[in-house]
Amino acid sequence: MVEPERYQNQDPGPCVLYIRCGGTDSATLAALAGLVGQFTPIVRVERPDAVVADVRPAVGFYGLLPEQLALMISTRAAGLYDVALTIGVAGSRTVAYILAGRIRAVDADPGAVADFLRPQPVAALPGITADAVRALVAAGLGTVGRVAAAPLHEVKRILGAGPGRAVWDRAHGVDAGPLVPEAPPGALAADRLFTADATDRGALSRAVIELGLGLGDRLRSTGRTATGLTLTVRLGGGSSVSRSRTLPTPTSDPGRLAEAAFAMHEALGAHQAPVRAVALRAEGLSAADAVPARPVPAGAVRGRAVLPSTLAVHPVQEERRMSS
Repeated sequence: MVEPERYQNQDPGPCVLYIRCGGTDSATLAALAGLVGQFTPIVRVERPDAVVADVRPAVGFYGLLPEQLALMISTRAAGLYDVALTIGVAGSRTVAYILAGRIRAVDADPGAVADFLRPQPVAALPGITADAVRALVAAGLGTVGRVAAAPLHEVKRILGAGPGRAVWDRAHGVDAGPLVPEAPPGALAADRLFTADATDRGALSRAVIELGLGLGDRLRSTGRTATGLTLTVRLGGGSSVSRSRTLPTPTSDPGRLAEAAFAMHEALGAHQAPVRAVALRAEGLSAADAVPARPVPAGAVRGRAVLPSTLAVHPVQEERRMSS
């Protein structure tokens, strides 16, 4: 029987995303974590190939289901980084981990969680060793449901006190502790994914300027500055071009960042292929010193005046408008 006192404070909302991008490199995994970080600050990389996040802040702020946020993240990752994600959505990391074979969700209701976990092989539990699986199978506890139904002292006898407690908890869909975000990242990213491959260079320039302005706002709100920028333009054919720049001084000023981003885009020159997405990454982040703001460049003002409904918004708001 589950001990009520241990689980009465569990959050009932199914807001944990376990995001797998198998076979990717560490740079892409870090970029994916940055992408997820645009939706929620509660993000952790779980190497070698996963990111786990609590999207409760985004669910509450934007009024979207976690599954909708998962689909947005998957779509943007495919467009920006050419990776296919599998995402589990649940009320705990344990259940989300098991679900992450595709975008699937399990309601946080204890009955629904138990129904999902009961037939799963015990090997599906996160963190369980091959030796522990063999020992449990030999004792007739080869499924998660059988482990959950067994007395805790019996599972401890088979696996030892610490490992037995951990496996028994996870068989009930309970994590060892809350999801704690990593330390503030050394980079911050923003992107624009076009609904149709874009060819208008003026519109692309305005999009790049708005990304710089948005990164500056986000850096200021977190009290940080950047020392460098990297602009990546992903082309419709699947290839990409990029350019990096070291800033003269650390800054969070939106005008300076927008101006630098615009200059990098101009330096890339004309290319014939239509553009699927643009991404801007602020790098070398550190705590900010008080510096005077620089006026926003004229191109940025024009960009906001010409395309206010498509550029001066958070990515989630943009996706919601496109789907309406």
